[in-house]
Amino acid sequence: MIQTLITRLGNWNPQLFRELKGRLKPRNILLASTISLLGQFILFMSFQAQLPTRLSGFQKIPNKYCTGETPYSLPECLSDGLGKVIINWQLWSFDIFTWLSIIACFTLLVAGTYLLINDLATEEQRDTLNFIRLSPQSPQSILWGKMLGVPVLLYVAVLVALPLNLWSGLNAKLSLSSILIFYTVVVAASFCYYSAALLFGLVGTWLGSFQAWLGSGALLGYLIFTKQAIAPNFSADSPLTMLGLINPYFLIPSPNFNFKFIDRIPQFTNFNWFILPLGKDFITTIGFALVVYFIGAYFIWQSLQRCFRVSNTTMLSKKQSYLLTICFTLITLGCANWQKLVFSYSHGYYVIHENIALLMILNLGLILYLIAALIPSRQTLQDWARYRHISYSKRLEQPSLLNDLIWGEKSPGILAIAINATIAITCISLLILLSHVSTDEKVNSLMALAFAGSLAIIYAALTQLILFTKNEQRLLWATGVLIAVIVLPPILLALFFSNPDNNSFVWLFSIAAPLIALSPPGDNTLSFAPFLAILGHFCILTILVSQLTRKLQKAGESATKALLAKN
Repeated sequence: MIQTLITRLGNWNPQLFRELKGRLKPRNILLASTISLLGQFILFMSFQAQLPTRLSGFQKIPNKYCTGETPYSLPECLSDGLGKVIINWQLWSFDIFTWLSIIACFTLLVAGTYLLINDLATEEQRDTLNFIRLSPQSPQSILWGKMLGVPVLLYVAVLVALPLNLWSGLNAKLSLSSILIFYTVVVAASFCYYSAALLFGLVGTWLGSFQAWLGSGALLGYLIFTKQAIAPNFSADSPLTMLGLINPYFLIPSPNFNFKFIDRIPQFTNFNWFILPLGKDFITTIGFALVVYFIGAYFIWQSLQRCFRVSNTTMLSKKQSYLLTICFTLITLGCANWQKLVFSYSHGYYVIHENIALLMILNLGLILYLIAALIPSRQTLQDWARYRHISYSKRLEQPSLLNDLIWGEKSPGILAIAINATIAITCISLLILLSHVSTDEKVNSLMALAFAGSLAIIYAALTQLILFTKNEQRLLWATGVLIAVIVLPPILLALFFSNPDNNSFVWLFSIAAPLIALSPPGDNTLSFAPFLAILGHFCILTILVSQLTRKLQKAGESATKALLAKN
């Protein structure tokens, strides 16, 4: 039966048939099912061991699953007329549902990401990836086959765990519809993260065997960090809501322990996107999360289709990057605390500081991704420089340099990064200007955005300059230098100039510059320090751009001379 199903799937998607045929063997299916059942048994017995005993009821020992009064942190145990402890079975079932959902989600996302990246790395080492590229299948068909086929044993293990998850969820008084909607969120998250894993597997081959561990480890670190560090003090009225939306843990449905289902997710009760109260209803919260996953997957698949056929192209076109920045900025900006900053007059200055700081941090992640997605390789830049010189020498119509830098596929990406940074800064500036804060706070916030934009362009120019060197390991060097420029200055400044208030000018040349400008020291003698630092940033950027321009001109001239000499 399984072989018949695989054959039918093979007619629909040959790549999926190839993956399933190699993995769906009886031994592998039995092993995956056994591991899943064993894990469920251990989890169930661990919660069984936490239940109170008759002795707990007799001595009124506090226990999480008891139903008595709560004089301290845990309720006391009560017994019925037969001496049996009265247990809060709803809470016990909900804890099983929650932990099984967390383990299944984390395993599905992290292990699936590792398997996909490792599979592409293995295909690259065996030189079979180029053979797959040359097949008549469309890139979408091949990538879908990878996504559905490579982690298929994980799907088997999760399906085996579904009965216990459903049983515990229904016993916790969760509605079947809410559980199924949560499963939809998990599927959407898996699709988005698996798409990102395929993209990283295509563009990160230079990392070698470390690639799969880096990708899955980064995802695991993010999931654990958001669960452990953000979840305890999670607030749905700040830009950090974005991090909660893309972690399925935050979207696990919750019951009301008065035996009535809550029609909203407790963590998102106060969630407003601009003026829309999306957290008031379970469906609207989940719907918005699904929109976020869809937008992320859309841009990732745009990159996948570009990189699969042509391995040395940029992950995004410049037009696509502008659209991505607009979408990302609108989503994160809408998660800011507009209720207090714009629609209320009673708030402290810390609210604007917190929201602007978090928005800048989130947009820093976007800019770093855009640097990786838009900066072309050395060979691409050489071809671009040679094309412009040849066109000029043959007196052909030459496109505007500015137009080429803004929209061109092969031109340097520095101006495109600057435009993306300008889009984000303009949108965030709207929040600052509409906020009911003092003029000084608005000026400080705008100055912080100016530093964030200048740093973004400097990082882009530095990366482009390193990638244009003749070093064979220029990708590794560019990554290492960019990380060093971001991480090392704050560490060195913390060692030698530990107090930013007394040495703010020096700190304004580090990644901490936007935060320093957001909360400047009160010393009036340093009031011109931000403007001098901005001038310094401009000088650094001018040096980097002039060096890159000189190298491009030299490469274009030498290539043109070589071609003319052959003719």
